[in-house]
Amino acid sequence: MDVNEKGPPPALAQWTGFLLSWVAASGGEHYGRALASVGLKPQHLAVLVLLRDGPMVQARLSERLNVFKPVMVTLVNELAELGLAERRAHPHDRRAVHVHLLPAGVRRIREAERVSLRAADEFFAPLTPRQRQTFHHLLAKLAGTET
Repeated sequence: MDVNEKGPPPALAQWTGFLLSWVAASGGEHYGRALASVGLKPQHLAVLVLLRDGPMVQARLSERLNVFKPVMVTLVNELAELGLAERRAHPHDRRAVHVHLLPAGVRRIREAERVSLRAADEFFAPLTPRQRQTFHHLLAKLAGTET
């Protein structure tokens, strides 16, 4: 295949599942590079955004983000090393650990939101505003988060 070719091979583009996988991988790489510019990974941002509503038990973060508990431990460790979040003892359950968002984490979310909007504009440039809205709506429906 010519390295200048864009998109999946036509023989594979006939399958919606393959196209979804291709676009998701490409979009994920694009988004990951954009967030790296503010020192975050997509999963870091997901944790920070959930913590914006208040402290959360680390195990609950794992459940909400569908991330294995050992991976969540690593993510929270990284966020703590960056000074964006911290663990504290749960006030009522000695076995649980609460994860708290720190002021630097709030500031980093704001930076990441700006970068995220710019990355989306770049990645979705081939679509009209109406097509973007429809695409988002359909993804939300498939994800079960349609409002």
